[in-house]
Amino acid sequence: GGQRNERKKWISHFDNVTAIMFLVSLSEYDKVLLEDNSQNRMIDALQVFQDIVECPYFERTNIILFLNKKDLFQEKIERVPLTVCFKNYNGRNDYEEALDYIQNEFTE
Repeated sequence: GGQRNERKKWISHFDNVTAIMFLVSLSEYDKVLLEDNSQNRMIDALQVFQDIVECPYFERTNIILFLNKKDLFQEKIERVPLTVCFKNYNGRNDYEEALDYIQNEFTE
């Protein structure tokens, strides 16, 4: 997502864009932003992604979501519950179940 104060400058660079690749680190679901220690990184990424998807400039743009650092996420989910990020998550701290939940949060 980049630092918040830089995001407003993005739109001027997106004229005639045919695809957007959006990367989200799965392993940072328990981390906060450097510039705002009250904002969870995963929730922030979800909000930025939703803003991009809903932006009229990108109506005809292919948007590709990459969820990376799955290996680190798989190790961490056994120790750190997903509820630190998603309070409404009521599944197990299981890699597949937690991954499905996150994917659904981004694609619904």
